[in-house]
Amino acid sequence: MLRIQRFIHENTWVWAAIGAFLLWLGMGLFSGRLNLDSFLSNAYAASFIALLAFGQMLVVTTGKGSIDLSIAGVLTLMAFVSMSIINGHDQNVLLAVVVVVLLSALVGLCNGIFVVYLKIPAIIGTMAMNYILTTAALLINRDFQIFAIAPFLKMVTRTKILGIQLMIYLIVLLAFFLSFLLRKTAYGKSLLALGQNARAAKLAGVKVERVEILTYVFSSILAGFSGILVSARVGGALLGMGDSYTLETIASIVVGGTLISGGKANVPGTLAGCLFLGLIVTAMQIMGLHVGSQRIAKGLVIIVVLFIGVSSKKRRA
Repeated sequence: MLRIQRFIHENTWVWAAIGAFLLWLGMGLFSGRLNLDSFLSNAYAASFIALLAFGQMLVVTTGKGSIDLSIAGVLTLMAFVSMSIINGHDQNVLLAVVVVVLLSALVGLCNGIFVVYLKIPAIIGTMAMNYILTTAALLINRDFQIFAIAPFLKMVTRTKILGIQLMIYLIVLLAFFLSFLLRKTAYGKSLLALGQNARAAKLAGVKVERVEILTYVFSSILAGFSGILVSARVGGALLGMGDSYTLETIASIVVGGTLISGGKANVPGTLAGCLFLGLIVTAMQIMGLHVGSQRIAKGLVIIVVLFIGVSSKKRRA
């Protein structure tokens, strides 16, 4: 019993996983569709959130209440950029990926400079960047008339292997990579140290400025890849297509056990949190709730989870 309690205490993502399972069970019994296909369908939708949430998780881990609010703008703009370059042809996919990675990295670099050297709070700096990116997407949209999706991207976003979508496999592999990155590499250990105590980390020899800037670059690159994949999934680039993801990524990482104050990243928890939030949205859609009500519910989930986390900290203190 003590081992179980210790495991749950050290792996808070278990609660998100249990919550996701209970939600799926309840929806299945309510709708009469309790089967593996319904679970995989929700996991597939959650995989696109997870790609963005992993980047958000890294930024939040830097501490100081940092949140990357530019991911929506990066996703939307890179969807337009990638669609423009690819134009439905497989031979253009590699070029589009290179361009998207470079542009996204530049956005992340600017975000990092705003926060680290100009001392602009992350929320303000990344919000300003988001306005710039969404305006750029608006300008591109005026003459945008490309809706063809490259067959390769259709394959990536829609193919199933042994009955499971390829995107789910890719996100699980990315999760393993990020777990290795955080636990076994100098960057990962430096990031956790930075989030726990930036001054102590600097005195210990950690190049905190480089680590923090690199984290914003990683977040933007993941958002750029999301732009490519989401546009392939929905069949085109649309204004505001990334707006809903900002709140969802924050909610997912908080539910999954990543500390909003920094210093602790939870990769499996982020996966579980994405699935949990996705199932909540599905449940609200089944009940016929308006989109506004769904957003209110997501906000309440964040508040409740943060309240529980703060209360538990006070009890331990």
